[in-house]
Amino acid sequence: MREEMKKILQMVEEKKITVEEAEKLLDAMGPEEPEPVLLESEEPADSLNLKGKFLRVRVSEDGEQKVQINLPLSVVEVGLKIGMKVGPKFAPEMEKLEGIDFNELLEAVKQGATGKLLEVKDDGDLVEIYVD
Repeated sequence: MREEMKKILQMVEEKKITVEEAEKLLDAMGPEEPEPVLLESEEPADSLNLKGKFLRVRVSEDGEQKVQINLPLSVVEVGLKIGMKVGPKFAPEMEKLEGIDFNELLEAVKQGATGKLLEVKDDGDLVEIYVD
């Protein structure tokens, strides 16, 4: 199955298929192998500080909430690590994010930082990102 995944990623890189099409193909393939089940005592030390914490994104348009996303921070951490390594290959505009130290931000959250990270207002639209 590993070879099929490489072929799909190569097709995205060659712009033969879109990222969305690749996602559908990868989803259709199913998991490569079952996820290992970790007992609480077996959890990686870094993830313990993120346990129970969420990254929350809220988007409102003209006072009406349109988008609500709640992601466990442990998932965000893994996604950031993978995304910053492979993302620029598929989306060159991601190189603009290289100056942001996501590790420092995650470390602050592991040390207990919570609250609003970002608020953007534009006319009646509002985007809020926070950790709790």
